[in-house]
Amino acid sequence: MPWFLVHVLWLAILAGAACATFGCSSGDSISGEVRFHREVDLPDGATVTVKLLDTSLADASAVELGAVVIEDAKSLPVAFSIEYDPDEVDSRAEITLQARVEVGDDLLYINDTVHPVLTRGNPRNSDVQVISVSESDQCVEPLPGQIHSSFWEGDLPDDAVLEVRLWDVSEPGERFVVVEASFDNLGSFPIDFELPHEGVEISRHHRYELQADIWFDGELQFHIPNPEWRRTILPYCPDGDDLMIVNDVFPVSEFPAE
Repeated sequence: MPWFLVHVLWLAILAGAACATFGCSSGDSISGEVRFHREVDLPDGATVTVKLLDTSLADASAVELGAVVIEDAKSLPVAFSIEYDPDEVDSRAEITLQARVEVGDDLLYINDTVHPVLTRGNPRNSDVQVISVSESDQCVEPLPGQIHSSFWEGDLPDDAVLEVRLWDVSEPGERFVVVEASFDNLGSFPIDFELPHEGVEISRHHRYELQADIWFDGELQFHIPNPEWRRTILPYCPDGDDLMIVNDVFPVSEFPAE
């Protein structure tokens, strides 16, 4: 037998022995990141589980095509890679990714939107966006805001002060102030501000109103008169420029409080 054939045969034997010892995969893989809307540290012992599922049948359980479990995950986002057998993937099926972040039996994060992959023109790889299942997330960023008005041109008086309060109005008759602050040296509209954030909890399940009053010459001059105009949506803690509290104020002389 020629020496090169002996060499090839010997390599094949070694490869087969390695597969027998360690296991080999002939499948493909899919990869991405499990992401929250901002970077977040995870508690000790957190586990991230990502599954590749055939979810074609609405009245039947999803079929698991592959999964990966990431032990002791430290933070989000976290990268994942799932191996699967392409022969098990029907090109007509709906294939999706599912992610869960848990500590023991406690669920911390899960995806609430569909992340399709592989079939029906969807990409091979995809990130999975998760939400917190906790009713409130501790804010780690300032609460940025901006106040506009079309009823004043130029700079505001030197003694002008902006008072801002964010109210939780989720329960009728039980409204309360979540955070408040005042600002001077306002300059001109639009007025940018940042509400204090330490210890503030913003719930994606609650409703909020923004109260903004501008005082000068010893009197209230601008406000948001209509309660409906004060409504503001804060589904998550603000993350950079992705979410900003924006509202308009109106002169008290022309728009009395309702």
